[in-house]
Amino acid sequence: MFDIIDGKVVLDAEELAIPVFKKIYDSDKTKDKQVAFNKISYIIFMYKWNNNPYTSIIDEEVRSKVLKKELFDDERWEPDELVKQGIEQYKRFINTFSLQFLEQNLLGATKLMNYYSRVNWDEIDKSGKPIYSSRDLAANLEKAGGILRSLESLREQVRKEELQMVRTRGNNEVHSYEDAHSMKAFQ
Repeated sequence: MFDIIDGKVVLDAEELAIPVFKKIYDSDKTKDKQVAFNKISYIIFMYKWNNNPYTSIIDEEVRSKVLKKELFDDERWEPDELVKQGIEQYKRFINTFSLQFLEQNLLGATKLMNYYSRVNWDEIDKSGKPIYSSRDLAANLEKAGGILRSLESLREQVRKEELQMVRTRGNNEVHSYEDAHSMKAFQ
């Protein structure tokens, strides 16, 4: 749902058929619909994890500031009620346990990275001995590789789960939000 191609959100008729996104689109009275496009892009760039150039910005507040500046040329821009509804709707569409687990692990890894950046590896105790040994540093570096491999494995699991959310019915792709049973969760 909502492709990002060459760093831009691509909208199609199926996505604009989702009521809240249609309302955002229809609320823009400009000829080129750029305001609506920017609002929808804000939602997608904030929360889509796959193929999104902004997911490298783990902190949501920082990501939001960057997007506000880039899309609206105003870091103080605030989402209106329709955009807030669009955010909630989009989050319900993509909200899976695997994705939540990945996001929490990315936050944890970021906190660990920030901790390492604050550690003074040259610090000594009262007797002049180093607090951290080269063995400590080597052990931490070895564990870091495992953490990165685990995060990549989680990303791959989320990708697979996302692909499973699109099923084939006949010869047509049916997204979970198009299925009558799934729609009940979003009404």
